[in-house]
Amino acid sequence: MSSVKLRKEKDCLNCGHIVEENFCPKCGQENIVTKEDAFHMVTHAIADYFHFEHKFFGTIGPLLLKPGRLTKEYVAGKRMSSIHPIRLYIFISIVFFLVVLGGKKFGENSAEGKEDKNTTADTTKTVSKPKDTVVKKQLTAAQINEIKESLKYVPNGNGLRDSIIKKAIAEEESGKAKDDNGGIRFGKGKKKGFSNKWATKDTSVVQYEKNQATLAKDKRDGFIKHYFIKRTIELDKYENPEEKFLEDFIHNIPKMMFLLLPMFALILKLVYINKKRYYYEHLIYSFHLHSAIFLSILATMLLQWLFGFIYDIDAWLGILCAIYIIWYIYRSLRTFYGSTRWITVLKMFFLSFAYNIVLTICFLIVIAVSFVTI
Repeated sequence: MSSVKLRKEKDCLNCGHIVEENFCPKCGQENIVTKEDAFHMVTHAIADYFHFEHKFFGTIGPLLLKPGRLTKEYVAGKRMSSIHPIRLYIFISIVFFLVVLGGKKFGENSAEGKEDKNTTADTTKTVSKPKDTVVKKQLTAAQINEIKESLKYVPNGNGLRDSIIKKAIAEEESGKAKDDNGGIRFGKGKKKGFSNKWATKDTSVVQYEKNQATLAKDKRDGFIKHYFIKRTIELDKYENPEEKFLEDFIHNIPKMMFLLLPMFALILKLVYINKKRYYYEHLIYSFHLHSAIFLSILATMLLQWLFGFIYDIDAWLGILCAIYIIWYIYRSLRTFYGSTRWITVLKMFFLSFAYNIVLTICFLIVIAVSFVTI
């Protein structure tokens, strides 16, 4: 029942159709008085909010505790008591990727505390000075051997090589090698480029194009190599190209899921072709399944964060989450598709294999898109 006053007139203000009762049978708009006071406006908004909240929690319960039941009822036509599968997935996935990929996990503070406890002797120590900051550290035996190996071809006449090695070790330990342009560097202080097997000495696209133009046509790089090298040169302009590429790749993962879900639904259609279900039914199951998996992972992360204040049981909670997801997939497949126990187990193995293949293809597409659009 509406919380605001209904109009006496029977024409719909949205489409003009005749309204027999409260809602227009053509467009669905409620036939209410548009000039409402502030109290009615607030009460109407609150009613809508709690209606959504009721539907949301009425959907989450069956989704997590009765695998496959929500999908079965939705396909059968019982839809008013639950949220639309796509809306549900979008809401849950936004929260999931914000938490998982946003860099701010529930247990971040506790993880930092653990790292502080496990600090080893070669961890860098920062010493504050009035104007600059010098990083001091104690080199390990492997790092010292690396320096000696890199300088083994220097002549040792009058102890020259030994003197240079001592100076290099002293600079590395004092932190001067990171700040002084005249110091000896061994790679860590340098800007890390975007590594690839088609390396080029050109530092700009214009320089690369000019060098290519001077070569004979049969000596020039092919289309793929030419494009790849140009993109690599552009990527190397960033402070840390590989980190930039990884960042863009991670941000594209949520978009990848909208490609993965329809493909997974197609696999379900092929695997359960004898059930004679429509493609959209498999798609609804796919949205519900991934929503449940995301929710279970979020719940596990929340529990890990809460128990982190008392006792570290992250590994056990992770194992329980994995067991729950496997059980959920099995139970939901049996409930929705109605196959026998062993047929369902057999099809689970095949679905897992096919899903990994599709997931790999989607990852490759996202890598390509990230490389092109970065």
